[in-house]
Amino acid sequence: MISNWMDGVESDIVRLTAHPYAGTPVGDVLDWAVASKGKRIRPMLLILCSQYGPGHEESRNRLTLLAAMTEITHLASLIHDDIVDEAPLRRDRQSVQRRFGKDAAVYAGDFLIARVHYFQAQEKLHESGMILADAIGQMCAGEIGQARCRYREDVTMQEYLCNIRGKTTALFRAACRIGATESGCSPAVIEQLDKFGETLGCLFQFRDDLLDFTTDRAELGKETHKDFRDGIYTLPVILAMRNPEAREKLLPLMQENRAGELGCEQIREMETIVREFGGTDAAAGEIRRYGQHCKEILGGLPANEASAMLAKIVNKCMQV
Repeated sequence: MISNWMDGVESDIVRLTAHPYAGTPVGDVLDWAVASKGKRIRPMLLILCSQYGPGHEESRNRLTLLAAMTEITHLASLIHDDIVDEAPLRRDRQSVQRRFGKDAAVYAGDFLIARVHYFQAQEKLHESGMILADAIGQMCAGEIGQARCRYREDVTMQEYLCNIRGKTTALFRAACRIGATESGCSPAVIEQLDKFGETLGCLFQFRDDLLDFTTDRAELGKETHKDFRDGIYTLPVILAMRNPEAREKLLPLMQENRAGELGCEQIREMETIVREFGGTDAAAGEIRRYGQHCKEILGGLPANEASAMLAKIVNKCMQV
């Protein structure tokens, strides 16, 4: 069932990202970004959540188009994130800004967002367009909040959660809400699926943060502990810092990190401290807790094929 819908999403992604820039750096970035298929989790969430509504079949073309727009928004955000982060890798390959240059990457990211807005207006997708636009604003707010917290040794769990609810969960929520709204779900089901998207988005980010401590660079496809080097203190670090002894050991490394780049030995020391004082175990506990909450939300929804597939996504995100 879902594979046929996702084939339609892929076709719409290709159609919406068509461009006249072949042979130029911008065209190369666009082709590279679209060909670099990730998990497609956001458009899949949109399609799966639409299956709870009575009108999903007659809204099929709108749903696959909106799912494509959601994924294109995600692709644009990855390009812009790589530029800001100066990331060398993305999905085990050179990032677009490293391969093609920052100028081409900026123009390509902007082009993708412009295409999303164009087709929203052309197809009169006003309500869902507002949901997606609001998510983009929340993503920006999350990134701004994260930038404000850089190199802050006193960053709180509340601030961390506020930032990831913008930069990560906003698009998860939007995907779920759009799918539910467009297919005619009841207001109660829409709110349940919205909450599911938010909780799953947090779970997804928690897992990504923990993998930086449990997976080597070759497996992860990115530079490990780049967040820490950049002064972005993620879930395992924040949880370890609750222990006074760990805090005492980590503070000098954080202060040195603010002053200049840490060496490999210092990064290994940081990782050891976070592990030994329970930061990774506590993060794994949060993953289990949020995963269980996702399952509880699904338990309150009608049992169907979509519920089974959403549960599989949750179980995958709980694997650490």
